Amino acid sequence: MNGVGLFQEAITLVASGRGGNALLRGADLMRRAADAGHIAAANNYGAMLHAGRGVRQDLVAARAYYDQAASAGLPTGLFNMGFMCFHGLGGPKNERRARFLFLRAAQQDEADAITYLGLMLMSGRGGHADPAAARSWWSRGAALGNSRCAFNLGISHAGGHGCPQDLVKAWRWFRQAERLGNPEAAAELRRLECAMSIEEQNRTARWAS
Repeated sequence: MNGVGLFQEAITLVASGRGGNALLRGADLMRRAADAGHIAAANNYGAMLHAGRGVRQDLVAARAYYDQAASAGLPTGLFNMGFMCFHGLGGPKNERRARFLFLRAAQQDEADAITYLGLMLMSGRGGHADPAAARSWWSRGAALGNSRCAFNLGISHAGGHGCPQDLVKAWRWFRQAERLGNPEAAAELRRLECAMSIEEQNRTARWAS
């Protein structure tokens, strides 16, 4: 059976939810597909090793399989390898490489990578700080439906991080984050509403209507 066939059978077993022998068999087939050069299988098997799902947890091996997927340009593989480098999991911490990998994944609209890339640009981790670029990437992520990106934009405008403080813009972004399902946004909206002037409250009311 070639890599594609192995991967398809592995996905069927892993997604069945039966656990036990089905999960173990699925993990073995996923490894074989990855070793046969199937890129999505390499990323998935890396995730299984990362979480200890169907196999014994092994962060070093997970990083190696993520690297295989990232080297082929798979967006989720790029993000996962960046995550390992950012946190120093399964190998040395390398924020510069993490930022590069997040950028490559973000360019393919990988939303989690956009979130991390924005954080690194805002703080200057792994390279120079560029708050305007961070907000631009988060705007792109929010447009893709990522609630964390919208929330981060709210934090940026509320605190004046790399831009003039603007509570109305912050309110709008927190409102969007709330609509996208962010569990922390409602509390931030309440805090802002207490801090706003009457004029600012009127502006948000006009926008909301």
